[in-house]
Amino acid sequence: MKIFDQNSILSLIKSAILFLEKQNIQNAKNSAEVLLSDILKIKKNDLYLYYENKVSKKDIEKFQKLIFKRSKKEPLEYILKKIDFYGCSLEVNKHVLIPRVETEILVDLIAQKLETENLDNRVLFDICTGSGCIGIALKKRFPKLKVFVSDISKKALNVAKINAKKNLVNIFFKLGDLLTPFKNLKADFIVSNPPYVSEEEFMHLDEDIKTFEPKKALIAKDSGLEFYKKIEKKIFQYANKNAKLFFEIGYTQKKDIINIFSSEKYVSKQVIKDFSKKDRFFFVEIE
Repeated sequence: MKIFDQNSILSLIKSAILFLEKQNIQNAKNSAEVLLSDILKIKKNDLYLYYENKVSKKDIEKFQKLIFKRSKKEPLEYILKKIDFYGCSLEVNKHVLIPRVETEILVDLIAQKLETENLDNRVLFDICTGSGCIGIALKKRFPKLKVFVSDISKKALNVAKINAKKNLVNIFFKLGDLLTPFKNLKADFIVSNPPYVSEEEFMHLDEDIKTFEPKKALIAKDSGLEFYKKIEKKIFQYANKNAKLFFEIGYTQKKDIINIFSSEKYVSKQVIKDFSKKDRFFFVEIE
């Protein structure tokens, strides 16, 4: 199927929008602009400065392939194989979740806490690292930190390694389940954005998430609480005195998370909301 019958930038955008809208793609205009600007290597906002410019046949063919992919609801980030995250340029593919704005907020909140700390010889664990976005962003922001990241997926960890190299940070990679690969190590800061979507909630997620993002990185048993419980059960073996813990959580999980971390050894509990005013982050310290 041929989408385009003209070759100016403006006509390509208009035709792409029309095609995507017929396929019920939300934000079709943004998708068309982002994909074309990436091919032409110009800023999205500058496309309309050159709206009359002609596009080569080769670039039109590339654009059509990408628009077809987007019409099947494949996320833009997977099509482009990249995303910007908290000052980092990250590679993403089907083996890792696409980092969300909420996780960027989490990193910023952690950064605000770390700014008040002496970070000499301090250790941070990033559990369920996926693309490595949290650990890499924090290492880039705080070079003195010694950062270890873990994931049960070897393919996800390979993506994190690529991203660490891409962002010129030196971090340590551990393959394995949750805290298990950190044997004989202890951390001063532990952060995790684990799978926390229940099997029931998964059924109501957007189609692009259900179809393209790795289910293993999304779904957790026990109403989405499985991994918080597993982490809490072993946390004292891997945490130094006065360690600070940071988690992203499901917006309905506040009471359950507080109950999971109910030991008297936990102090300074905080549940913080995201930009949508939903409970999204849980911070706690170990006495």
